[in-house]
Amino acid sequence: MTPAVRAAVSRLGMAAWLLAVWLLLWGRAGAQILIGGVVIVAIVYLVTRLPAVPTLKRVRPPALALAGLEFAWDLLVSSVVIGRHALHRPRQVRGAIIEVSARTRSELIVLAVTASISLRPGTLLVDLDWERHLLRIHAMPVRSQDEADSTRDGVLGTERRLMRALVTSEDALEEDESTGEDR
Repeated sequence: MTPAVRAAVSRLGMAAWLLAVWLLLWGRAGAQILIGGVVIVAIVYLVTRLPAVPTLKRVRPPALALAGLEFAWDLLVSSVVIGRHALHRPRQVRGAIIEVSARTRSELIVLAVTASISLRPGTLLVDLDWERHLLRIHAMPVRSQDEADSTRDGVLGTERRLMRALVTSEDALEEDESTGEDR
């Protein structure tokens, strides 16, 4: 599928979603409401720059389940660490802003990674430089370069697990170009 066709299919997916929301708001699907919804969706697309719905080439259920389990483990461990610091040494906790170079080119994977790290106690996305594929994460506790590197490795591990579980068109194209494969 060419990038232009993929973009068109993706935009049609967003239009279908908007039309479905329109019909749900009305609570019924008569001809006038359906035609009105199509007109409204067309106007919305003309007036705004709605994003395309990110497309997945493949979902790997075992890898997705493993990513979910690892997220749950990270959530548990980070909760214990932050809870311990909050109870024992709340004034001595130090944080740091850590830069992480993302490998993915997919907005969907970046969204999943940033949501995952922001849901964990002790980490939060503070900036995203899409042009340079750079995430800036506030993490705590960070008292040394080793702890900062460990946090960076954790974010990259999350990204790697999600890229393995959710194969997107953008990352697959990059993979194909780097290996010279046709899929």
